[in-house]
Amino acid sequence: MKSCGVSLAAAAAASAAPFGDEEKKMAAGKADGQSEEDFASLTAEDRAALSGLDSRVFGFLRLHEDGARTKALLLKAVRCYESLILKAEGKVESDFFCQLGHFNLLLEDYPKALSAYQRYYSLQSDYWKNAAFLYGLGLVYFQYNAFQWAIKAFQEVLYVDPSFCRAKEIHLRLGLMFKVNTDYESSLKRKYHSAKEAYEQLLQTENLSVQVKATVLQQLGM
Repeated sequence: MKSCGVSLAAAAAASAAPFGDEEKKMAAGKADGQSEEDFASLTAEDRAALSGLDSRVFGFLRLHEDGARTKALLLKAVRCYESLILKAEGKVESDFFCQLGHFNLLLEDYPKALSAYQRYYSLQSDYWKNAAFLYGLGLVYFQYNAFQWAIKAFQEVLYVDPSFCRAKEIHLRLGLMFKVNTDYESSLKRKYHSAKEAYEQLLQTENLSVQVKATVLQQLGM
């Protein structure tokens, strides 16, 4: 299960975007006049709202449409976490880095998300048990077209948690990546799996017409 433990350099080689050292960036920001006092503390209400935000809601938040309040909260959380990490000289619980990775992912700040996820990986020996972390890491690699690493991360999610709530999205992304890699057999298998799940969910719909139900059953070979 060590396949997700690749270096930032390896990921950088697969994309054109530089990743950099986020701790140095935070330190530079502080040198430019930022201080801990600039970062508002998270309230109990903030923490409650943030508790349900991790990689699993990626793609389901509309921060550019009507999610201004959520985006502001995520930005506030990132500032607070970075301030705490900087103040503690990086000596914080590994979960801080994992959550920071999630927040940056949701903000679509992929370099910072990857940096935080990698810090979590280096500190958490049983990182492979954290499906949300593996999913977030896979999403970042996917965004940078680092398909080799994204595939491994997504496959580990399905291995650790076969009933993962975003399994359908994983199968779709895997199908796309296999197709790009000209692995058409694996791509078709993923598409079939996703279609089968969609049809099975459709069968659970109430008041489904006889004609539609018959078509679904035919597609499922039943």
